[in-house]
Amino acid sequence: MSRHQTTPTYHIMIRSERNAALFYDQKDYSHYLHLLTKMKHHSPFNIHAYSMIPSQIHLLVEPLKTKVSTIIRYIQTTYGVYFNRRYEGNGLIFKGEFLFQGIKDDTHFFQTSRFIHRVPTAQKITANIHHYRWSSARDYLSPQAEEAPIHPFLTLDRTLDSFSLPKHERFHDFLYTSTQMKINSL
Repeated sequence: MSRHQTTPTYHIMIRSERNAALFYDQKDYSHYLHLLTKMKHHSPFNIHAYSMIPSQIHLLVEPLKTKVSTIIRYIQTTYGVYFNRRYEGNGLIFKGEFLFQGIKDDTHFFQTSRFIHRVPTAQKITANIHHYRWSSARDYLSPQAEEAPIHPFLTLDRTLDSFSLPKHERFHDFLYTSTQMKINSL
């Protein structure tokens, strides 16, 4: 995939070296989210969806001023230093460069969002995405998501604006429906 895509939103896939764990405990996950938040304040970008499992990270990111490669390089480098210090390791913890795919249109955006939110259940990390802490699905499935998201660094409006009221219920229907459906009909 070319690093010079012209589409404004990207599905970012980050994998660990040798399928090893990137996150051993709550502190590791929280630190990664802290780095996302810190980078977002420094170089604004929108995070529309994310999920983190022990050996993978998936993000749906829309860069606003900074190249996506700059954003991810900072987060990976900083997290790698943190991880190696904490666990007395050295070397790379991520598998090569991150992968990313440009989002072509709204249909692709929503398919990617659904995919990202389903990663923890597809990988059998959790049986119920509603309660999985390291995913933005909880924000979208929460009745008060628009007013007070669980993760304030998320940008929920592009997704939720496409659903009728009650939006969290329509998002639930969308997330758990495997067939294609028109977003605006929800």
